Amino acid sequence: MSDIKFINDKDFKYSADIKKGLQSYNQSQAGYREKDYQHFYVFDDKELVGACHTKMASDWCHIKRIYYQDLDVLKALMNDINNYYRHKVEGIRVQTVLPKRVEDYKAMGFIEKGRLEDMPSGGENVFLLTTDFDQHEINNDYDSKFSNVPIKSYDKILKIENKKIREKLNFSAEVVDIQYVVLDDDKFVGGIYGNFKYDYLFINILFVDKEYRGQSIASKLMDIIESEAVKKGVTNIYLTTFEFQALDFYKKRGYKLVMDIYDYPIGFKEFTVYKDMSLEDD
Repeated sequence: MSDIKFINDKDFKYSADIKKGLQSYNQSQAGYREKDYQHFYVFDDKELVGACHTKMASDWCHIKRIYYQDLDVLKALMNDINNYYRHKVEGIRVQTVLPKRVEDYKAMGFIEKGRLEDMPSGGENVFLLTTDFDQHEINNDYDSKFSNVPIKSYDKILKIENKKIREKLNFSAEVVDIQYVVLDDDKFVGGIYGNFKYDYLFINILFVDKEYRGQSIASKLMDIIESEAVKKGVTNIYLTTFEFQALDFYKKRGYKLVMDIYDYPIGFKEFTVYKDMSLEDD
């Protein structure tokens, strides 16, 4: 290594480089996986009563943001989502810290795969999934539409309703991003990106260019971001990794397996791992 520097990228100048690097590596291991974003809306007599934003990635549908007035509306939303994603994905996954939503998803046949305790403090973050694309029986005759871009007037309502939910919580749902990069002189070498939410740090991306692997750069990046979390009073950390990535690396660092998902993407497993930094030796 010549002039390796570890930089706190507060302006997220290198975000595109980190994402591109990891995406390129994943594609080299698992092949190209189509991505897709959709926005579903349900109406009762022209009133928007439900909305959902989804993302297709790694051969699965992710429920990203959602609002629904009651379980019947949620079923109507899921019927549209099931119709759209049937034969396109292996299944549908969602995670939530709201106990009522856990009950609602389970009422529709979602299976609990794992949970993180004290996320937020005193609560739990529950991971659920389904591979059943059958239609749910609903009581009302709703109208619906979907689009591959958000419809502004409806999206505004979705944001307002989600804000109302956040304001009723007895904990903060604020998201704070954090990113560090590695430079060799001015050359981008790698980086790590995560965000703080619900009293946890989620490490979203860790990437090191293949030319620089085997030089403990990934370990140093993990040391830096874990230490920064502890400084902020956050000792719970989790991340996801594919089986062709670095599960053993994280296990050696003390991360414990929370859950795994088969065929995520098809032919591979995805692992969710967790670490409690308060248990680390001084």
